[in-house]
Amino acid sequence: MKIFLLVSVIFFCSCEAEIKSRINGERCIALVQKQIDFGPRLLNSPAAKQTAEWIAAEAKKHGWSVVIDEWTEKHRGKVNTYRNVICTLAGESDDFILLGSHYDTKTISGKPNFVSANDGGSSTALLLELMSHIPKNKIAVRAVFFDGEECEVNYSNNDGLHGSRRYATQLVLANTVKQCKAMILLDMIGDKDLHIAIPANGDKPLKDLLMKVAKKNDWGQYFSKGTNSVLDDHVPFVELGVPAIDLIDFSYGPGNSYWHTEKDTIDKLSPKSFQIVGELTLQVLEKLRP
Repeated sequence: MKIFLLVSVIFFCSCEAEIKSRINGERCIALVQKQIDFGPRLLNSPAAKQTAEWIAAEAKKHGWSVVIDEWTEKHRGKVNTYRNVICTLAGESDDFILLGSHYDTKTISGKPNFVSANDGGSSTALLLELMSHIPKNKIAVRAVFFDGEECEVNYSNNDGLHGSRRYATQLVLANTVKQCKAMILLDMIGDKDLHIAIPANGDKPLKDLLMKVAKKNDWGQYFSKGTNSVLDDHVPFVELGVPAIDLIDFSYGPGNSYWHTEKDTIDKLSPKSFQIVGELTLQVLEKLRP
């Protein structure tokens, strides 16, 4: 019995050391479930509107100021409605760090049960959880929940990345691009088999910083510098010259077989993955906002 207890204590302590994190992974799972309960967050759906309003309410609970930016775009003979949820934690200067996630669900013909637990649901949940841990600082933080990331047919200049393109354009019009000191995008971060290969089309110093922080936490096995570029919501900001990276685990299931399928369900997610990615993001933010 004594030997068993000793082994148990050693095992328990080693697990705690491995995933030491301020992030509540179980709460993140619950936030994913809340999104699923609204129904698929499809383009022009009541669930998309309800999700945006829920995100806004959750952000306000954490003391962030919130604006829901609603607009319409006409495509292929129909008018689509989009909503970005823009949350701000004010700082002492005009400079800010931008955090992003998309919350919309792709419309997939013949797959009515696609709930997108990981693809949009996980990153949105983590971003809400992160907002409860980010303190006020000289540098402000903006957390933007993008709508319309998913394309209807094929990604093009007017199909997909609607929310991020709109917000990037707003930065240009407000002449505040240079005040955006960094952009960190979260997408598909909840996979039980976590490994984030940071896409090549991102800022090298930011990638170096993230890898340094990961190594410090002995989490190097969960992160690497990818060799492929990914078309995601960080791209409009990269194109503006903003230092931006995309934290995405784009190997979801064997051969990425869960992506954009009805297998993208909440049972594929792990609280531990939320803890690791969330704590890493918090520590990177602390480096960017000394």
